[in-house]
Amino acid sequence: MKTADENNSNMKIIWQQIQSLLNAINHILIGLIGIYATLLAKSLNFQDTALHMFLTVIGIHVLIAEALMSHYPYNPLTNRLSHRNKSRYHGILQMIGGSMALLGALGKIRSTEIHFTTWHGKIGLSAAFMCFCSLCGGILNYFQPKFIHKIYTIAEVKCRHNFFGMITFTLTVATILLGYCTQFFFKHVDQDVIPAFVLATAVMYVITMIAPLRSFRNKLKYRKRLIG
Repeated sequence: MKTADENNSNMKIIWQQIQSLLNAINHILIGLIGIYATLLAKSLNFQDTALHMFLTVIGIHVLIAEALMSHYPYNPLTNRLSHRNKSRYHGILQMIGGSMALLGALGKIRSTEIHFTTWHGKIGLSAAFMCFCSLCGGILNYFQPKFIHKIYTIAEVKCRHNFFGMITFTLTVATILLGYCTQFFFKHVDQDVIPAFVLATAVMYVITMIAPLRSFRNKLKYRKRLIG
């Protein structure tokens, strides 16, 4: 008969293997969507909406998604890095990915006469605003932490950063999902393939959010202990 400790140990090992598998699947989905978006934009010479699609998909679906998984213990790209270097990796990818997404949004706004008449445009505007705020907050916190910590405690800053980061990522992924239903995708992508894009992005979102949600839960517990 197995003891309770042995059963718990076996369950822990199985859960670790599941998380490793999910992480591998996520990297594959991120890579496939990123490669397809690049090839599609290249075939259209990175013009107009093709450039908008390329910048936002690579910025959000690839770079920001990878940034959110940087502290995940089962991420093979970062699991050998120190906590400090993981934070640097996270910050660099966030800044590059966020900047690409903003450039893609601004470029589309400049090239279009009528704006925000679709859900893709409306949610996209909210996502762009949140992305800009998150970038500014992240840069300020990275380069001027003493100034920020005069206003908020370190625990409060980390909680807020985590929470608003998840909201921003949710809005940006929702914008991408709605983008799959636009005339651009219906024109240049086989309509039978579009549901696969929707599924891949939805699965990517769910798996990517595991790490931020765990981190947010731990930060809330730590914050409560400080307050208590």
